[in-house]
Amino acid sequence: MSSITFPTSQKELLRVARGSRTQVEFAQVLGVARSTLSRYESEKLGLPVHALNRCLEEMAKLKDHERRPAGESVPKLVDHASHLLEGLRRLL
Repeated sequence: MSSITFPTSQKELLRVARGSRTQVEFAQVLGVARSTLSRYESEKLGLPVHALNRCLEEMAKLKDHERRPAGESVPKLVDHASHLLEGLRRLL
C-alpha cells in the first residue's frame, strides 16, 4: 500500500480527502454541486471554511500511514499544514 503525499494546496487537499470517490460522490459529502467541487479542485474558487473542515475530517479518517509519508516528523507535518492554511487564506 503506497502512502499519500501530505497536501500542500487546496487542490491536493481536496483530492486526498476525496480519495477514490467520484466528484459526484464527494460533492454530496461536502454538500455542494459537482461543478462547485470541480471549481474548488481547479482552484478557481476558494474553499469555504465548512468544506475545509469536512476535508480535514475526511483526512482524519484515513489510517495514519496513509496520511503521513514515511519518515516525516509531526513538526514537519504541522509546518506543511500551516503553509496549506496560509495558502487557503490567500484564496479567500
